[in-house]
Amino acid sequence: MDFGARLKQNAEDFPEKAAVIFKDRVTTYRELNERAARFANAITSLGIQPGDRVAVILKNRTEYLEIMYGLVKAGITLVPVNWRLAPQEMEYVINNSDSSAAVLSQEFLERISPIMKDLRNVASNRYVYLGGNPPPGMHAYERFLSDASDGELERQGRSTDPFFIGYTSGTTGFPKGAVSPHGNWDLKVMSLSALFGLTEHDVQLLTMPLFHANAITSSSRGHYGGQTIVMMERFEAEEALRLIEKHRITFSSMVPTMFNRLVNLPRETFQKYDVSSVKGLIQSSAPIIFSTKQWIIENFRNAGLHEFYGGTEVGVVTYLPPEEQLKRPGSVGRALPTVEIKLVDDQGNEVKRGEIGELISRPMRGAPVDRARQYYRDEESSERSFKGGWFHSGDMARVDQDGFYYLVDRKFDMIISGGENVYPAEVEAVLYRHPKILEAAVIGIPDKDWGESVKAAIVLKDGETATEEEIIGYCRVHLAGYKVPRSVDFAEELPKTDTGKILKRLIKAPYWKDRDVRI
Repeated sequence: MDFGARLKQNAEDFPEKAAVIFKDRVTTYRELNERAARFANAITSLGIQPGDRVAVILKNRTEYLEIMYGLVKAGITLVPVNWRLAPQEMEYVINNSDSSAAVLSQEFLERISPIMKDLRNVASNRYVYLGGNPPPGMHAYERFLSDASDGELERQGRSTDPFFIGYTSGTTGFPKGAVSPHGNWDLKVMSLSALFGLTEHDVQLLTMPLFHANAITSSSRGHYGGQTIVMMERFEAEEALRLIEKHRITFSSMVPTMFNRLVNLPRETFQKYDVSSVKGLIQSSAPIIFSTKQWIIENFRNAGLHEFYGGTEVGVVTYLPPEEQLKRPGSVGRALPTVEIKLVDDQGNEVKRGEIGELISRPMRGAPVDRARQYYRDEESSERSFKGGWFHSGDMARVDQDGFYYLVDRKFDMIISGGENVYPAEVEAVLYRHPKILEAAVIGIPDKDWGESVKAAIVLKDGETATEEEIIGYCRVHLAGYKVPRSVDFAEELPKTDTGKILKRLIKAPYWKDRDVRI
């Protein structure tokens, strides 16, 4: 059954059940389905057709889900825009995705206004606005919905239809849009239910921003399965504990940064809250240190810790179950039954077991595919990343005799800071525009809270002087906050190969010395 039909069925089966709890607002399944249907009718009244794309720039709030599910009902593809992006970055994502409408809230108007004239496919009457005093020409969200019908559109979606385009940071300085189809909803929800024992009676805490594939997947699977979702606008450790106790949360997915913030709460603060209702926790998006795993297992005694490895492009690739968490430090688990994995060298030859190679994966023949096999409007990157049907992750890994995989490095130097992907080339492109900088190299260094933090190593031009604060301040103007270097090293020169390529591994080495996992 497609998602739109399932949401309608859930609204009929348990109309007054809480579908979304956000702050003090409770939205029932009946209300969620009705408002999603209204949005579907309203957005199509602007001339947006099935297969078109709509950009959404919102923080987590109930309306985000109404919009997302309304787009599903209308057969329109969601383009979730990372609200942390700078205006020029937002412009690229909206234009590259060919989005023909945009939904935004009042707090992002200042970022959108300067680029509106450059959004080539978004006509002036195709902006939907959440907040007071909408600018001339923009549709006020509540009026937009109230003027529309709540009737269901007569459309049956297919598993191959695009659900959303998730933009990842690009190795060449431009994000890439991974096209994620709907896939087989029944199978997706049943497989997750089998792993965690989830039912329609479970209550999920949604901690991550809805521009992330993880949050989109978690919320939509939960609502397909009839669960209640308690949504946080942004993650705060003690607030998460308060919500767990108040709503008897049974399940949540978090990234290492969130778990680390829980670990760093004063002991007496953590012990104020009852977390005994939690029966399942997911850790994903970045490696987590072993001592944090131990803390999670010790303090969430009724919860199994489940670890996934994968990505926006391919979904989940490996799985480490609760019973293996403390037995196999550093492992991200075995391949899923529906996934085939190989570790290969630079020539594409499979390496011997125990040796390090790039992890590549593909769905098993006949397995349903619910993740991208292409980047939108980027044939070159698609051909490079999905060669021969295999997705080349850029992650370097080894596998042990029992088939458990261990990540040891990243081939393309990508940094994961707080669950966000940062590609050094994107930051370096900004640094090289600074008039005082001659050379720049951006690396990830260990950070106990964020997993990694962004560091810039730079060489100034002859006769120039600069401070760390000046360089960081310059980056803040041109980059999203999570991409901005947190520290800067000044050097006389950077190590290079004979051909002049900067040797980042030598710059990184002192920071990762004596660590088993080098990210």
